[in-house]
Amino acid sequence: MSEAKDRQSTSGVSRRSLLAGSGAALAGAAVAGSTSAAPKASKVYSAPAVIQDRKVIPLFTVENDPKSLAFYEETLRQFQEQVDPNVDIEVSVYQDENILQFVNTAFQTGTDLGIFSSFESQISEWAEQGYLLPLNPIIENVGEDDFLPGTLMEIDGNHYIMPAQANASALWVRNDILEAQGIDVPTTYEDLISTLEAVNGVDGMVGIATGVGQVPNLTTQFFSPYLFQSGWEFFDMEGNLTFDQPAVLEAVERFAGVLQYTTPSLYNATYPDIVNLFAAGRAVFASFPGRLGVNVSENAPEIAEVISVIPVPGGPFMTGQLHFGGASPFSIYAHTAYPEEALAFLEFMLTGERLLELAMTVPGHLLPPLESVRAMVPEYESEFMEKYGDWVLTFNDLVPQAFSPDNSMGSVSHETFHGKLSNSCPWGSRIWGTDPVDGRMFQQIMIEGADPEQAWTAACEELATIREEWLAENPDWEPTLTLATPTS
Repeated sequence: MSEAKDRQSTSGVSRRSLLAGSGAALAGAAVAGSTSAAPKASKVYSAPAVIQDRKVIPLFTVENDPKSLAFYEETLRQFQEQVDPNVDIEVSVYQDENILQFVNTAFQTGTDLGIFSSFESQISEWAEQGYLLPLNPIIENVGEDDFLPGTLMEIDGNHYIMPAQANASALWVRNDILEAQGIDVPTTYEDLISTLEAVNGVDGMVGIATGVGQVPNLTTQFFSPYLFQSGWEFFDMEGNLTFDQPAVLEAVERFAGVLQYTTPSLYNATYPDIVNLFAAGRAVFASFPGRLGVNVSENAPEIAEVISVIPVPGGPFMTGQLHFGGASPFSIYAHTAYPEEALAFLEFMLTGERLLELAMTVPGHLLPPLESVRAMVPEYESEFMEKYGDWVLTFNDLVPQAFSPDNSMGSVSHETFHGKLSNSCPWGSRIWGTDPVDGRMFQQIMIEGADPEQAWTAACEELATIREEWLAENPDWEPTLTLATPTS
């Protein structure tokens, strides 16, 4: 998934505040709940003024770095030349920490979100409420076979997301620190814990930059390798609760063991907190996707020279092979003013060489979700790829077995990896929202000192209740996939 950044763009591109018309209503409503909910800035990228009857499509994104903003501007220029000269794109930036509040407020006020970055865990609920435009024409034009497994989400015959990336969250390591201590790179969980114990405190550094908290999907992202590598996850592909398996408790205890070697401030973490700790030279390891490497290469090049990316050795099942991966999809607001133009621009932006160029605005993080474009990554030429191409290729290799439990429900269960599934968890919005069940569980363990088994038991009960309540509200729901031969 795409995470919030810790600083605003310094590209010099002027932007204006979205405080006019419906934007003012949205901003006012959002501020009533939180002063950080409104987008920080926006810009209209326009064609020459001689063209009349402008069709302005809002585009909300979490990508605020100069290269990404330049990509949107260049993509619009090409779209105007090749498809429709009357379209403008109004780009606004928001953050992962407040996407849910912002988008839900927009829905309630009827604000036109146009094309917007969305959360996979919320898609089923938003689609049911009628807020999302079906994207079937895009999927049909591209061809379902070109999408990486687990990157699409079909609900009652309709597609509501267009993936912008298919990334993986792995482990960054300071090789210079390990070499100075005479320690090899860890390949098992036991190696990882013993290494963290040995390096924690060296030169004032913590063992690892990782965390838990209330930011949607943050805890899930960093906990998932330990969970998946137990041979289980939250639910099987039919939606049956599997988080209550004894092996899952062991996964909870393993991740809690890792969390002992970070700073306690990351028990209520945001994504920038983790990046900043590692980039400042204050952590030996870090759990993160490719953006961390890009930030380190730009802000701490001396550290970039001594780090590498390795799989997370999180547990005994398929050790180091199963990771968290997000698609950071875009959706289109069902009542947007120009739906046909929005569909055309979204397809234009996220296919072919333009998708590759988008991926290379943050190399190793925004990896292409289309097989046809993914194959181009190893041959891409740039200064970054020349220096740090090994990082990018490591992440690219991890992607096929990196998935998210909200869109790939049951990909691993019964100590079997069933492949990276496209299988939405329909009650996911109630689990991984602004008060995520897994985030609260780990905060109880790490902050409140709760016994891991007691916190896990309470989480299992809450997951079961959420599932049962949703099924009672949706008695006609049937799983789209069936577990053929479950074994325990």
